[in-house]
Amino acid sequence: MSVFQSFTSVAVFVVVASLGIQIGFAIGVFGPAWLSPILSLPSLVMLAWLWRRAEKQNKSSQAFTRLVI
Repeated sequence: MSVFQSFTSVAVFVVVASLGIQIGFAIGVFGPAWLSPILSLPSLVMLAWLWRRAEKQNKSSQAFTRLVI
């Protein structure tokens, strides 16, 4: 259970950081707005990585459940 909670907290942190970057670029704090999509790509990559990792763990737990049942 704590594993899924840590994945959730990491994903929430990444989404909030990405949103903060987007808002910062929208109001002109970090620079021109055209840089916003380029600099938010690492957060999208991180979310994709977390998604794939969660899918792998879900498949593993489903396989274990089928084995036990």
